[in-house]
Amino acid sequence: MLNILSTTFPIYLLILLGVVAVRWGYIDGAHIAGLGQFALKICMPALIISAIAFPRTETALDLSFFGAYLLGSVATLLLGVTAVRLLLRQSRPDSWILSMGMANSNSGYMGFPVASLFFGADAAVVFAMTVVIECAVTIPLPMIAASAAGDKPARLSELLRNAVLAILRNPLIIAVGVAVLIRISGVPVAEPVEKAVGMLAGVAAPLALFIIGGTVARMSFSGHWRRSGAVSVGKLIVHPALVALMLMLVPGVPPTLIPIGILFAAMPMVTIYPILSAPFGLSAVTSTALLASTTASCVTISVVLALISGL
Repeated sequence: MLNILSTTFPIYLLILLGVVAVRWGYIDGAHIAGLGQFALKICMPALIISAIAFPRTETALDLSFFGAYLLGSVATLLLGVTAVRLLLRQSRPDSWILSMGMANSNSGYMGFPVASLFFGADAAVVFAMTVVIECAVTIPLPMIAASAAGDKPARLSELLRNAVLAILRNPLIIAVGVAVLIRISGVPVAEPVEKAVGMLAGVAAPLALFIIGGTVARMSFSGHWRRSGAVSVGKLIVHPALVALMLMLVPGVPPTLIPIGILFAAMPMVTIYPILSAPFGLSAVTSTALLASTTASCVTISVVLALISGL
């Protein structure tokens, strides 16, 4: 455990640096959004392309892993909807939005930086697969379901059309497609281009951690503890447990990817969760859940790392 804590310490040190820099006014908090855009649209696509198109590992995109991680995430989503609806007596739209936080990890800003420290280049490949699942299924599905279940439900065809367009325009999804095409086609890439992509990819992890800190620094606990606590427990405990179960049950999942997948599922919820929930009037609840789960993950991630170290 001490070895794990010493390895994860730089991660939380960078997050703390982001918190302090924004809280003390050394960096204007308004600039964090711009840094986030740079990370999301430039550095992380470069990371995905570097991992898949210019691999430094034999690991490739794996359909069995895709299926297992997807099953675990969808199971978390559906279990979360049922629990929130029955136990917390929430409306159908609110139940879908709250359960969305349980089933979507902060794969880019925390999952990859943490996993890369322990699992090296394989972490970037798993990141590419989890991003596809989140952007194409586990984020759009609850958003569509919540919109369809509202007091003024939108037309299903319009919801599906908007969801598909959002998926196709997502820079991370585009990066996965471009990387796969480069790898399959065998098109040679000039060495200066590959080096430039690699340099941008190298910036992704520390920048992402700093952004997490800067984002958390601008948030505050706002109560709503029953709902935000339920989302946090679902994210930090239920999601990794169900993903672990599916990764072990689905045949053909490479053993080397199982602990990485569990670790990605153990991350707190995606950073944009409060933004996604704002149209449904849940931004205060989801901001508290994000802040609580990110803080608690200092402990829970170390516990998960200790548990998966024997896999």
